[in-house]
Amino acid sequence: MRLIALALGAACFGSIPYFAKVGFAAGISPGAAVLLRYILPAVLLAPYLLQALKSGPSSRQYVLFGMIMGLGAWSYFYALSELPVYLASSLFFSYPALLVILRAIGGAKLRNSDWLTLGLVFSALLIIIALTPLSDVDLTAVAIGLIGPLSYGGLQLVSRKTPSYLPSLAIAACIFAGALAITVPFALIELKYWQGTGTAPVILPILGLALIAGLLPQFLLAYGSSDQSGRKTAYTTGFIEFGLAILTGYLVFAEPLGIGQALGFTFLLGALYLSHEPSRLPRYLQD
Repeated sequence: MRLIALALGAACFGSIPYFAKVGFAAGISPGAAVLLRYILPAVLLAPYLLQALKSGPSSRQYVLFGMIMGLGAWSYFYALSELPVYLASSLFFSYPALLVILRAIGGAKLRNSDWLTLGLVFSALLIIIALTPLSDVDLTAVAIGLIGPLSYGGLQLVSRKTPSYLPSLAIAACIFAGALAITVPFALIELKYWQGTGTAPVILPILGLALIAGLLPQFLLAYGSSDQSGRKTAYTTGFIEFGLAILTGYLVFAEPLGIGQALGFTFLLGALYLSHEPSRLPRYLQD
């Protein structure tokens, strides 16, 4: 049952591109879409927040982690608003290379697997971008899209070194509060500047982002995860999430999926497998 819950939770995260694209067509901005994802967990966990904040400096670190998570999520949604799903998702899942680079900047000696990870990710992005029509490559969106893997890689790195005496629900409350704190300003700014088409029904993306891509996976992954969840579990959930995003682009939005793109996606999945190491964050708070 736990494995089924993990798979379903990962599939919920994999639905993000669909609900995001439908939401953009309905006039929802990237910041508002991220806000919809995080608002329900933040509200439900609010009773644990004040107690956590009074318990010591560790809680403020997790609020900061939440802000990093929210920034990364916004960059992913912005990339989805301007780029094909397969390109935006590939940028986000390039985070293993960003994690290696951050470790190197921090003075860590790179292992053979780290060099292999860098080679796989850079080769994958080179192939995928080269096969993307020039008219679909918004360089600003690509640059912003790379903030996501940088944030996620940094979050993975620092969370491994952060001691905590807080229970999981308190950690979650702090993280979702931080995510809202960074997301609300984006959503407010985009009220003035965002130019969506506003022609599609808005109820589907609202419910999809808030429930299916927001609240439901938190319950599923919280149930399915454990302190013993290892590399295979983390890779499997990442595989499902990334694979479903790619299939969504291909089947729903008629995006190309040729041998070249498939090779690039395979390289990214290989890098994803090499990258997963234990993190102090609960699995359900790592997306």
